[in-house]
This record gives sequence, C-alpha cells and structure tokens, in this order.
Amino acid sequence: MRSLALALALAFGLPAAAHAAPETTAVGGLEFMLGFPGSSEVKADGLPSAEGDLATSLGLVPWIEKMIGQSVGIGAEMMFVWVKGDADGAERQLVMSPHLRVRMSFPIIDKVTFDGFIAGGATIWTGDDSTTGPFADTRFGWSLRFGFGGSYAINDMVSAFGHLGWYTTTTYGDDITANFNTVPLCVGLRGNF
Repeated sequence: MRSLALALALAFGLPAAAHAAPETTAVGGLEFMLGFPGSSEVKADGLPSAEGDLATSLGLVPWIEKMIGQSVGIGAEMMFVWVKGDADGAERQLVMSPHLRVRMSFPIIDKVTFDGFIAGGATIWTGDDSTTGPFADTRFGWSLRFGFGGSYAINDMVSAFGHLGWYTTTTYGDDITANFNTVPLCVGLRGNF
C-alpha cells in the first residue's frame, strides 16, 4: 500500500512541481541613453591632474539576458556612447563598452515592476582624428554602470522601461589615465523571446 501511495505521489507530484517552477526565458532590450553633463579627469605621470566638464552624452545600448527564475536576469550588453568635452570646438568621441550584466526585477503593482541592474567590463575609446597625441589613437580600459528604475508591461511580450544611474569609464596608456563620469537617463523597450 505504501508503494502504491509513493508511486501515485511521484506520478502526480513531479509533473505538478515541474509545471509550478518558473519558466526560464530570454529577454532582450534596446535602450537610448542621455547622459547629463558629467566630468572628466586626465592624469599624466609626473603632472597634476586636469579636470573638466563633459557636454551631454548620447548613447545606444542593445542587451540580452537569460532569466534565472522570475526576478534575476544575467546577460551581456554593448554600450555605444558618444562623449565630448564641454570646451568650444570639442568633437564627439565614440566609447564602446562590452559588459556583463545582472538585473533584478520586482513586481510593484499590476503591470509595473521595479528594476535595478549593474554592468561592468572592458571599454574601447575610439581614436579622435581632430586631435594629436595619445587621444588620437584607440585606447582600452574598463567601465562600470548601474541604474534603478521601472518598467510597464505593454503586453505579455513587450515592456517599456526607464532608469537613472551612473556610468564611468577609465582608459590607460601612454603614461596617461583618463576617466569620464556621467549620470545617464535611459529609456527603451524590452521583449521576451
């Protein structure tokens, strides 16, 4: 009798438990970034550091994640950010940042969720043809960003989101270390697939 009860429990319990487990899905997004005026710092070996202001930065960030349960996504993103100094005649420079990212999402009410994420990885500062010296060549370093915001589910597949955060990128080489910091506001769409 115990064997029959165990067999029935396994036969009905395991499929029900598997069905109750959250489905793992992939999520992809595209966000548009507006970086409020930030700051820059350049340090050359043996010289005092030079600090300056940045003009408004513009960016585009495609990303993809694999959901772990219903609240955590782990994935990758590629940031394309165009930055420039606040000085007259400064040209925009493309900074590319391939990142690994972790996002957490918590339901608030109905179709609204709270989102928080952190991303970090390498950075590539493309060469600036309008200048001479070390910034005329491509430079490498690291970058980090995080943000907090919310999303609204338009339907079962697509959500609109926005977040405010912080982005920093640092590059090294030619005995010069340079850093940009900005506070980006990002908006975009993400979809489940």
